[in-house]
Amino acid sequence: MLKDLAKVVLTAKAAIDVIKEKLESKACDMALQINNFRDKVQHLPNETIQSKLKEKAKEELFQLISEITHKAQINELQVKGFIKDKLTELTNNSLLDSMELNDIRAEIAGLRAEIADLKSQMNTKNLG
Repeated sequence: MLKDLAKVVLTAKAAIDVIKEKLESKACDMALQINNFRDKVQHLPNETIQSKLKEKAKEELFQLISEITHKAQINELQVKGFIKDKLTELTNNSLLDSMELNDIRAEIAGLRAEIADLKSQMNTKNLG
């Protein structure tokens, strides 16, 4: 059980690392794109440049948020699937254990009946 919990924690850490790397990469890409965009629009008035830069930054930020949200949903589905599989496995194992216990109980009951039958046969032989 602890091994499985460790796998979940390690998977979550890996997901965080991937998102962090993606965020750093995207931030760098976004800075380069903004600089390129600024270079292209230098001949425009300063107010227009600022508004276009803000627009471009917002677009990139929303794109980044969208990607992170999508990745988080995928991770959530994976974790839910992992937990569901483990719960199913535990349920199946407990059902098997329960069935084995019932079989053992039935076997014990059968043995008790045989012992009782043997005792009664011995008592009838001893009396007769």
